[in-house]
Amino acid sequence: MSFQKKMEKFFLIKNKRSQVWSFDLVVASMIFIMGLFIFYFYVINQSPQSKNQLEEFFYEGDLSSQLILSEDEGILSGGKINQTKLDIFNDTDYDVKKTQLGISNNFYFTIKDLEVNGVLVDYVGRINDADIENLVKVTRFTVYKNKPVKFEIFIWR
Repeated sequence: MSFQKKMEKFFLIKNKRSQVWSFDLVVASMIFIMGLFIFYFYVINQSPQSKNQLEEFFYEGDLSSQLILSEDEGILSGGKINQTKLDIFNDTDYDVKKTQLGISNNFYFTIKDLEVNGVLVDYVGRINDADIENLVKVTRFTVYKNKPVKFEIFIWR
């Protein structure tokens, strides 16, 4: 075989390899661009909805904690949790409590050493007993049994 034929064969194989390599590069670039497009489309469409839901949960958490820890309609008297008001709040129907608080989602709150009607309890409200889609916790500080305590309210759906 002559030198010229060997060179032609070499360049022919080299051209085929470079064509395959460039085709791989084009396909990989297309897949990458499609991935970026799908990610961008997902972020644009999902972000405002998620942000609105989160804002709604925090709003309801802040609102309900302010109303529960108020003197007029809540459980406080003289800046401290009044045990009688707490007992009455606990005895009120759950749906009535939600309506009074003006919230649409479920809630419960916890306080360390929480006692209702003479019995130690873990929470007041409706505990999340099923699968939860969203949960927000709002923490406030108050006085209960002459001690500073964390009041944690959980809003969930």
